[in-house]
Amino acid sequence: MPVPTTLITINGVSLATSEVSSFKLTYNKLWKDADRNMNGDVSAAFIGVFPNFDLTTGILPIAKVEALSAAINTPYFSVTYWDTQTQSNKTANYYAADFDTTLINNCLYGTIQVQLVAVSKANYI
Repeated sequence: MPVPTTLITINGVSLATSEVSSFKLTYNKLWKDADRNMNGDVSAAFIGVFPNFDLTTGILPIAKVEALSAAINTPYFSVTYWDTQTQSNKTANYYAADFDTTLINNCLYGTIQVQLVAVSKANYI
């Protein structure tokens, strides 16, 4: 299945594939009480897989940057994204780490770079 034209939607603000210059999806595995015995065998409780993003946009119009900034400057928000593992759209709650952007001129901003962190684990297992 081909990647859709809308790659990610953050709190209602959609970014087309053409508006994204880098989309790195990392499947973070979270474990609890991990330890190894003297034979080298691991013992741990698997909590789950948390799909997190490093997202960099292309150059965007000011209105799009304002909308995207407002969307990610809330404590938690909804994200619909193209999941490479299931080849389908997924929706989950996220929060954002710090992000940055640079004004180019009166009409355009440079790229926005942001890391999106999953609030809850994904339902893969």
